[in-house]
Amino acid sequence: MTTKLFGEPIVRREDARLIVGKGRYLDDIGHRALGVAFVRSPHANARITDIDVSGAIEVDGVHAIYTYEDLDGPMAEPLPVLIPHPALTAPRTGYPLANGSVSHVGEPIVMVVAEDRYIAEDAAERIVVDYEFRAPVIGVEVAERAEHAVHEDIPDNVAARLVQEFGNVEDALRDAPHTVSFFQTIERSASMPLEGKGVHARWDTVDESLRVYSSTQTSTSVRAAIATKLELSLDRVEVIAPDVGGGFGVKIVHPWPEELLVPWAAIRLGREVKWAEDRREHFISSAHERGQLQRITAGYDDEGRLLALDAHILHDHGA
Repeated sequence: MTTKLFGEPIVRREDARLIVGKGRYLDDIGHRALGVAFVRSPHANARITDIDVSGAIEVDGVHAIYTYEDLDGPMAEPLPVLIPHPALTAPRTGYPLANGSVSHVGEPIVMVVAEDRYIAEDAAERIVVDYEFRAPVIGVEVAERAEHAVHEDIPDNVAARLVQEFGNVEDALRDAPHTVSFFQTIERSASMPLEGKGVHARWDTVDESLRVYSSTQTSTSVRAAIATKLELSLDRVEVIAPDVGGGFGVKIVHPWPEELLVPWAAIRLGREVKWAEDRREHFISSAHERGQLQRITAGYDDEGRLLALDAHILHDHGA
């Protein structure tokens, strides 16, 4: 039995440099890198009918403008499911860049790479996207009614069905001296780290290796996703998490679209490329979690002992 990790305090080694401002976060890296800005959907549910980038092409300092049509191979396929599970009857993920439709506000549609972030933002503002609007599906109760679908091929809006049971709850409820039925809601949670997401990538053309810095909680999983999507050998990809200014779970998604697109662009352009999320982007494009509607029936005896519990939970998985 050891007390190295259990039973005694652990001395933190990183505090001294952090409290005197010597932390090294994502945006402290790559000051000479090309900057990235995204055109993101302002709509929760719509078809994309046209993307006009002509107004942005001639902006001085713009190096590249990418839409879904520029993606190929595994990059043109949907993003991987974070945690595959047999209960997922209709798992759906987005594409690195929207493929003909958008399913949530903030979904990336166009990627602009320029000499710096300011120029990229200016060019992005000149890009015009036309939409054919579809009814948004907001909240689990609306999704359950299925009057409108988030995805046209999933008309009931159900992505997963999971049943966990022990014994015969119907018999136990019927035999219980008392029952009570009620519903409760759990509001969505939204992680708000001080530092948003961010990615910096550098491609070495000599040894054909890729170094990526990402403000992530799962560097090894991001590494595997990048290698797979960019069709690189895993030993040619290095992913480093610098100091991370908070995560709370929102930086566990592996990968976020930007974690693929930034290194993909770095390889294509032969330049260092960086994207650092601003606060508005984090509000509209990062995932929320745990919105639930719970319908519960409990059976109990005269002393208040719980005899049976039947809980039906609707969980908001987002779009």
